[in-house]
Amino acid sequence: MKDSVVRGCLLQLLYERRSEDSIPFGQGEQAVPPPGGINHRDWLRAVAQLSEYHLIDWTPLEDKSGMGQLSGFAKINDFGVEVLEGGVASPIQISIDERRRTSVPRREQAPIATSTQHQQMITDALEKVITAINQADVSEQEKTEAETLLRRLLGSKAAVSVLGPGAQSLAAKYFTE
Repeated sequence: MKDSVVRGCLLQLLYERRSEDSIPFGQGEQAVPPPGGINHRDWLRAVAQLSEYHLIDWTPLEDKSGMGQLSGFAKINDFGVEVLEGGVASPIQISIDERRRTSVPRREQAPIATSTQHQQMITDALEKVITAINQADVSEQEKTEAETLLRRLLGSKAAVSVLGPGAQSLAAKYFTE
């Protein structure tokens, strides 16, 4: 099964269970097993990828077996919800199984408008910085170094907490290969 489909299944599962606390994955007794057709390793790799791209919040558990086993708790975050609901482009390919898709209601925008306005101002300013770097009269190496720093900044937990979905949107827009 394609990685994008496994990621989609996992994100849908977390979306459907978003009212619950964090959900266990990995080696524990209560861990959510992969659906039929998905092997355990691919399921856990999808957890790691969704966490890496900040679509879910992941709290790892210490591996006491010494075998490098991945275990922890996952919960879809606001960015993941926005991606699933179609409000924001995903920074990683996700395929949604339309047969399993529940009707995904669009969230009302009013409650988040005040924080979003501030986030949008910061996102717009960062976009101007990116444009200025691209237009700067400096060597390609210097532009690449600046882009690398910005990519790291946008991928940081601090940027995600300040910008929300805007951090991933900027990274996807300007820094995808």
